[in-house]
Amino acid sequence: MKEQIEQIKDKNDFIQFVRMLSLDFKNHYDEWENTSISDFLEQMASWVEDYSVCPANDIIWDNVDFQTFSKILYMGKIYE
Repeated sequence: MKEQIEQIKDKNDFIQFVRMLSLDFKNHYDEWENTSISDFLEQMASWVEDYSVCPANDIIWDNVDFQTFSKILYMGKIYE
């Protein structure tokens, strides 16, 4: 999936990736470490916390639009 992530350039690519990730969960559930939404979200937060101080970090954290990303996550909770 790393290759797909590197190909994301716009909104449509992102939507396609999220749908692919959902399909991967359905088809390869046994390969997922975090199989509940609470585990998934907690480990997402832990990864950001840990990776942001990791020497291998390749993300410019000041350029990440955390407000938009937060809105996307929240809307996944309530959107029908």
